[in-house]
Amino acid sequence: MSETDTVEDLRALVALSCRILAATGCVREITGHVSVRVPGTDRFLVRCRPPRDPGVQFTIADDIQLVGLESTNADLPDGYALPGEWAIHTELYRQRPDVGSVVHGHPEASLKCGILGLPMEPVIGAYDPGAMELAVRGVPTYPRAVLISDRQLGGEVVKAMESSDACLLRGHGVVAVGADLQQATVRAIKLETLAELTLSLHSVPGAQPQQLSQDDIAEVSGFVDSRNAGKTYAHWTWDFYRHTLGDAADVTKRI
Repeated sequence: MSETDTVEDLRALVALSCRILAATGCVREITGHVSVRVPGTDRFLVRCRPPRDPGVQFTIADDIQLVGLESTNADLPDGYALPGEWAIHTELYRQRPDVGSVVHGHPEASLKCGILGLPMEPVIGAYDPGAMELAVRGVPTYPRAVLISDRQLGGEVVKAMESSDACLLRGHGVVAVGADLQQATVRAIKLETLAELTLSLHSVPGAQPQQLSQDDIAEVSGFVDSRNAGKTYAHWTWDFYRHTLGDAADVTKRI
C-alpha cells in the first residue's frame, strides 16, 4: 500500500473515530478531537474545525487534515483550523514514541470523577479487562481546568500522564492514547465505563468498593496477554461500535 493510500485510509478512520466517540458520549457538541500518526513519519492526521463546525458527531473525512508538529492554521486549506488544544497531541507525539494516536474528549462521568477526586481503582476484572487495565496502570489527574493551548501546558499534561494510557483533566475532560487509532478510541470509551462504575459505587451510602486481589489481576491480565488479545479486543470493540453506527458510519457525507 502506498503512503497516499495509507493517509486516505487513516483519514477516514479518524472521522469514524469522531463519530464513535460522539455516539458513546466521549465527545460533545463541538468539543473534542482525535489524531493519528502516519506510520514511519513525523506527520499526523487530526480532526480540524471547518469554517462552520456542525459538531464532532458530524465529522467527515474532509475535516481530517495532514499536518506536522510545527504546522499552523496557515498550513491548512479552505478556512480549516487546528484544534485549539493541538498542543495535547504535539507534546504527546514529541515525548511518547509509543503513542500512535491521541483522543481528547469531554465525557461526563470522567469529568465528575476528576472534580470529586474519586480514584479509578481496579474493582472489576473479567467484566471488562480493558477498563481493568486502565485502573491497574493508573489514571492520573492533571489538576488545572485550563485550555491546553501551548507547548508548556501540553508538556504539563504529558508529565502528569507519565507512562499511563489515560489522564483526567480536572474540570475539563480526558486524554487517552494508544499504539493505534482503534486502541486510543476504545480506551477513551473504557475510561468512561470505569468512571461511570466509580460514580455509581461511590453513590451508595456507606459503600466500600473492594479492590481486586493481585492474584485476580494477574489471572485476567495473563489470560489477555497470553493470546496477545489486548489489541485484538480493541479492534473487535471498535468494529462493534462501527456497526452500531449504521448509515452514520459513512464519513463521506455529513449526517
